[in-house]
Amino acid sequence: MKTVLTLFVLAGYRGVGEPLRALGLKRARLAAFGLGPDDPLPAVEVDPIRAADCAPGCRFDPAAPSAAIDRYVERPGRGGLLARRVRLTPTAIDLARYRDVAAFEAALRKRSSRTLPKIRRAREAGYVVRRFPVARHVFDVHAVKTSMSVRAGGPVLDYWLLRPGDIVRPSQRSLQLRPPRCQAHWTEWWGVFLPEPGRMQGTVRVDERLVAYVKAARRGDLLHYADIMGHRDHLDRGVMALLHFDLMRWLIASGDPMAAGVRAVLYGGAEHGREGLLTWKKRAGFEPMRLVLKAAPDEHESAR
Repeated sequence: MKTVLTLFVLAGYRGVGEPLRALGLKRARLAAFGLGPDDPLPAVEVDPIRAADCAPGCRFDPAAPSAAIDRYVERPGRGGLLARRVRLTPTAIDLARYRDVAAFEAALRKRSSRTLPKIRRAREAGYVVRRFPVARHVFDVHAVKTSMSVRAGGPVLDYWLLRPGDIVRPSQRSLQLRPPRCQAHWTEWWGVFLPEPGRMQGTVRVDERLVAYVKAARRGDLLHYADIMGHRDHLDRGVMALLHFDLMRWLIASGDPMAAGVRAVLYGGAEHGREGLLTWKKRAGFEPMRLVLKAAPDEHESAR
């Protein structure tokens, strides 16, 4: 749970700071991808509801505010020129372009010759990626979040303000993963782990150390990297590239019902962060694109 101060700062930034940042940086950030300010961007239609796949009892509320949908998904016919200028430019991956993992690997090689070797070395060093219940690793998540005061995305408020209990209540017993209530709407955590016999998380023995994580939120066709971070002591060992690649491999080739139907992976806007973050996104396969709300039946027109 975010602190009140953090929520206040985020609200102010998203209401004022983000539009100004988009207006000031859009031209330069598009140029980094070889695009001009008026060049057409690839457009991907997304349906955040996927009513046919939504399970009974799903807690997803299409009328509730959504950071991913409200800030990044266009509604056809809404917004003039100024609105488009001050809107963040989504950086995303269109999964329809990759028939298999080999095709995604080929795309990564075109972006950088260093990415796949970096991933291979991380595996050889013993790092492994898997989904995990966040309550089981609260203290390691906190250690990751507070390991740096400034990152590629900018200053990290959590470095000063976050307490372990603000993330989620730590588990007092060993937890096992549970499938999400709905395969089309979920928020789950993936992490990078190193074996560490005897390691504890509070009173629970876990025998491993979490060194990086991504909090991924699925909203129908869209998967959003809502929070992604690595511990400073492991960033130069390829853990973030490994985490992203293994999640992409799962989406493309696992056949897991949780991944079925995901069309696009979103990681913020092109205007976010510093040049280092933009470079990482490019090497990871992200690119500027338009995410457009798919035409829906009348009863879903008000969905957010």
